[in-house]
Amino acid sequence: MNGRPMLDQFDRVVAPTLGALGALVLFAMMTLTCVDVIGRYFFSKPVFGGFELTEMMLAAMIFLGLPLVTLRNEHITVDIFDSITPDWLFRLQHIAACAIGMVSTGYLAWRLWNRATTLYMAGETTAQLKMKLGYLAFSMSILMALTAVALFVVMFRQPQRNVPGEGGTT
Repeated sequence: MNGRPMLDQFDRVVAPTLGALGALVLFAMMTLTCVDVIGRYFFSKPVFGGFELTEMMLAAMIFLGLPLVTLRNEHITVDIFDSITPDWLFRLQHIAACAIGMVSTGYLAWRLWNRATTLYMAGETTAQLKMKLGYLAFSMSILMALTAVALFVVMFRQPQRNVPGEGGTT
């Protein structure tokens, strides 16, 4: 049985879900910033814990974006030799890069999970809002693991060469 439909299903479910969550977090961050600035400069009353909330939402945005960028193949790449690399070597390079990335992000997910466990067990919280940092770290670990899975999915796709003049760059 061909595993391609399962890989496509992963892409169809994960990308829109993470995109919607990312949009919600970005909107919340924008709203918080606007309310905080208005409160601070017009009423001398900033949002309590606004800085902490912004920090956590920024971390969430970064880790929500990693699997999306990976699935859409929008990472920054060095493509100096793309035009002269034979197809077979280009495919091999793609597989090797995905495999190295998958192992690396998998390792980082594991290390983040260990750190999250330590933070949770120690009861570490933010300074003002007393929010448990372990929950954020667990979320970051799960999203990093999703990035590793996304790299696995991308490994089975046909690699795309960067053609000079496309994408608005020369």
